[in-house]
Amino acid sequence: MQEAIEKIKEAHHIVLLTHVDPDADTLGSALGMYHSLKKMGKRANVINTTQIPYNLDFLPDIQKIKKELPKRYDLMISFDCGSFDRLGIEKKEAFLINIDHHRSNTLYGDIDIVDPEAAATAEVVYALLEEGALPIPKESAISLYTALVDDTGFFKYESVKAGTFDLAKKLCERGASPEWVARMLTMREPLSKLRLLPLVLQTLTLHLNAKVASLRLTQQMLAQTGGTKEMGEEALNMARNLATVEVALLLRQEEDGRIKVSMRSKERVDVGKIAVAFGGGGHKRAAGFTSELHDFDEVLERLLDAIKKEIE
Repeated sequence: MQEAIEKIKEAHHIVLLTHVDPDADTLGSALGMYHSLKKMGKRANVINTTQIPYNLDFLPDIQKIKKELPKRYDLMISFDCGSFDRLGIEKKEAFLINIDHHRSNTLYGDIDIVDPEAAATAEVVYALLEEGALPIPKESAISLYTALVDDTGFFKYESVKAGTFDLAKKLCERGASPEWVARMLTMREPLSKLRLLPLVLQTLTLHLNAKVASLRLTQQMLAQTGGTKEMGEEALNMARNLATVEVALLLRQEEDGRIKVSMRSKERVDVGKIAVAFGGGGHKRAAGFTSELHDFDEVLERLLDAIKKEIE
């Protein structure tokens, strides 16, 4: 961490990298660092090559995120990304600091700051800022708090420890408003989402004595409702909430026909382990991967074989 702090202090132009199909943790962590760097007088750019989720538009300066790398920079920092290929860039052209909390991280950085015990990557970022006595303005606090509550499901996942609440307290003291962030994240749903969810839930199927629930999301559903692909995650959580279900699966058809799989579990099955076996990654209770296969049934059959072994 000390070496990373020195690299940050020495750099003039820093690129902050977020993973493709971004969530609140990757974006909030990057923007938290962005506002700290701006307070230090550094040049900084946040980069994401894919679509930003609709419900994160309130994050301070999120509109300044760029899709392409600048021509010149002297340091790269990645956030919440388990492998280099998920950054959406072709090659590493500067010294890279990799900040994450995924156990499956491939340690692709020149410096790797990866803490699997952290509840969110935002927690690792805050520790770095605090260790280096770097500025943490209100904008950083809002971004990091948003990342923290979103990645912990508002403090209900097993990754939450006493220190998680200590961090939330510190971020609130620095200007984050829990009520406002919660309202921004959960109380601004578009009509398209309410039209999409019933279509996804209609595909609900139970497997392995109702211990596994699967859902499907097609491109046709998105076109029919005007919804966006991340909107299906709520249906996935609803499926996991069923009394008998240990593992919930969402199989989502990508634009190129490939099947992206998101997995959630309650307490017995390590879906992160399963995701790694299929070329993906994540956590014990939330993980995913993208299959090169284009057939829902084939992907599901292979997944159920792997899950059955874990359950047994």
